[in-house]
Amino acid sequence: MTASAPLLEARALSRHYAVSRGMFRAKGSVRALDGVSFTLRDRETLAVVGESGCGKSTLARAVTMIERPTAGMLAVGGTDVIAADRATLKRLRPIVQMVFQNPYASLNPRKKVGTLLEEPLAINTDLGTTARRDAARAMMDKVGLRPEHYHRYPHMFSGGQRQRIAVARALMLHPRLVVADEPLSALDVSIQAQVLNLLMDLQRDLGIAYLFISHNLQVVRHIADVVLVMYLGKIVEEGPKDAIFNRPAHPYTRALLASTPMLDPRSHGTAGDAFARPSETGARTLRRERIVVRGELPSPLNPPGGCAFHTRCPHVIERCRSEVPVLEPLGKVRVSCHRARELN
Repeated sequence: MTASAPLLEARALSRHYAVSRGMFRAKGSVRALDGVSFTLRDRETLAVVGESGCGKSTLARAVTMIERPTAGMLAVGGTDVIAADRATLKRLRPIVQMVFQNPYASLNPRKKVGTLLEEPLAINTDLGTTARRDAARAMMDKVGLRPEHYHRYPHMFSGGQRQRIAVARALMLHPRLVVADEPLSALDVSIQAQVLNLLMDLQRDLGIAYLFISHNLQVVRHIADVVLVMYLGKIVEEGPKDAIFNRPAHPYTRALLASTPMLDPRSHGTAGDAFARPSETGARTLRRERIVVRGELPSPLNPPGGCAFHTRCPHVIERCRSEVPVLEPLGKVRVSCHRARELN
């Protein structure tokens, strides 16, 4: 690995799927990822946000090398994943691990917790039985599980405990990057803050980076360093968290933030406060400009020409309908909008 290279780098990354349109019609193509570019450095958290169908989970599968991208460049630690052979991919996969959305589905119900945690070590290392057991027990302690949990089955745990097991399993190979695909959405609100705080503590203690995929902007505001906003497979805005939340430049980003109540950071809340009612914390809820986004998300099989957001944008002009905007710098962010400078 190249010492000076970013931990993760994507350039014009694309993933297309061929789909059938019917017996007598030509096959179509869904551009789940369409020219995505970004970098992620050690110990950093890059949050990816957007509506369902924007390409977040496809990006996660590409980064974790579950699926090979159709085009572009994806490098882990300076090594190109797309051009890599099987041996190189085997070497890279332990560096990038994943925590899935649903802890009820991601854990094998027929295996005990100890076996689930030791399995990555049995497959990827030469450690003996005793060393694997000791490593599993040490990781259980790191994520807040008790020693007696080692011999229990997943169905014997709550959702929050199961997600702790899933996090522990992802960390068994000491990855540099953890891809967390909606890791809190299947959990009760009362448990989400506990798991979020665990993830933040583990990042501080172990020095890992996160690619954090979420639709919950309150969570993103607490954990992210950089925010990447996606729409129909493209990046529409990317930049530091404070710039995105305090002064969003793209109309779609503004609409996302306007639809989500945010607690006022001046109310001295903690990470856990993001999941409590304002009346319980004494926090104030910020009121944002009301933005009306009309219509439904266009079909990815037949995306609109020009700017993909023009069919729903309240600021659309004729240029938006015919010309694809370029992602370019504007202050502290990069934004893909023909009218960004005019509107900001």
